Amino acid sequence: MISTQQNSSSAPGAVASVRAVAHSNIALVKYWGKRSSVVPDLNLPAVGSLSMTLADLRTETEIRGADSDSFELAGETLDEGATRKVFMHLDRVWAGLGHPGERPTCAVRSKNYLPTAAGLASSASGFAALTLAAHEAFAGDGRLDLAQLSALARRGSGSAARSLWGGFVRLEAGLAEDGSDCIAAPLAPANHWDLRLIVVHTARGAKAVGSTGGMQRSRETSPYFPAWIESSLADLNGAQAALLTRDLPRLGTIMEHSCFKMHACMFATQPPLVYWNGRTLDVIHALWSAREDGLMGYATSDAGPHVKVLCSAEHAPALAARLAAVPGVEAVQSLSTGPDAYVERIEP
Repeated sequence: MISTQQNSSSAPGAVASVRAVAHSNIALVKYWGKRSSVVPDLNLPAVGSLSMTLADLRTETEIRGADSDSFELAGETLDEGATRKVFMHLDRVWAGLGHPGERPTCAVRSKNYLPTAAGLASSASGFAALTLAAHEAFAGDGRLDLAQLSALARRGSGSAARSLWGGFVRLEAGLAEDGSDCIAAPLAPANHWDLRLIVVHTARGAKAVGSTGGMQRSRETSPYFPAWIESSLADLNGAQAALLTRDLPRLGTIMEHSCFKMHACMFATQPPLVYWNGRTLDVIHALWSAREDGLMGYATSDAGPHVKVLCSAEHAPALAARLAAVPGVEAVQSLSTGPDAYVERIEP
């Protein structure tokens, strides 16, 4: 369960000093594309998704009251666009708590313990931590439930709705125009299944096309986008059943199929969205070769060049070694299932 340290004596309008930690997640059944909405700020996904929260890859965010708004990521001040997104999200949380008037000014400091904008879901952990921190900093006597916090996190980043929980999480696309049924919920805790996700880094630096812009381009131009939408629910339900029964071959097969359908939709976008590089394909082929040798691992890849391999804890060391040997691979991480996000009060 997500933990908070509460102080009911905090007055509305005051800013408590807080620190929140949320872990990244990787969608095993993918999310790509946004639902049309009369309110674009709702950030509604076109399809649901099912994810695994990851140990180690996380964001830590602190909020304190200040004379003026400021935001730093890893000690550096970012460009105006990135800063604006942070404070727009604080405004959402302030309004979501029902506070009148303008939000108090804040100093926000974050650090990502994973590469930023590289297809490793830094926005998921980032906006989940920001949501929890802002909620605790602004709440006073009123608090939102986890479903409401999930919906708020989603408005910052679609995948952030899933990073509030550890283990395995499902995000529903929903049907309501106001997004009230587009929320995440945990399926199984971190100790449900001793799996590993091997992250194979095939490049350094940020990707050229951000996910938000890429999703819009796919929705508008890819002839495969409707088929991607129509096939999603069956993948979600099949993956959930496989997860709950600990059926790795079935879960892995659905996961790979979801990944390749998503990238096929991207490839058919105009102009094409090709997030992979040559090493991405080399790693996938090496994985398939290892699977023929009895090392049961399954591939997925987000909007970035890196490959993630889902496997048992038993096979993880041998698979990691095989994939690290692929020429051009930058680094390999073997990650277990991560914990719930949490928030705590700190000294001002």
